[in-house]
Amino acid sequence: MRDGEPQIYTSLATLRNGYMQTQWSRVQMFLVFNTIALPLVFGIVQTTQPELVRFVISLVGACMHLVLLNATLRADNWIKYLDDRMTELEQLDREDQNGVRVFVFSHQDFTTMRHSWFASRRLFGIIGLAVAVTWLEESVRHGYILFHH
Repeated sequence: MRDGEPQIYTSLATLRNGYMQTQWSRVQMFLVFNTIALPLVFGIVQTTQPELVRFVISLVGACMHLVLLNATLRADNWIKYLDDRMTELEQLDREDQNGVRVFVFSHQDFTTMRHSWFASRRLFGIIGLAVAVTWLEESVRHGYILFHH
């Protein structure tokens, strides 16, 4: 790399790390909300919550999960974009004897791990989608009970 390219690479890596940290924060938001709200809605915790409250919690859960899933997908696209740009920067001096000696984003192992079905973003994406469907189902169920009884 020459001129300002090392600084560009460092800036891109910093941006990517910020997006990755945000992804983990979203996962924690999913966990905290679901740990508290799902038992209330499913009736696992015996409460005297009226059906209206359960319906509202279900709607909020469904909306929140759909918004967070959308944000997660968009952030993953940005992470892929940043990975691709850093790969391009790593490839610039590949032929130069004094060029890059360590390849991270352009290394085959990184690509294999990123595209694995066990990559955390895919696993949590599938789990998040299943939970969002559960919230939608609960919204419909509690709405039916609320408006038909």
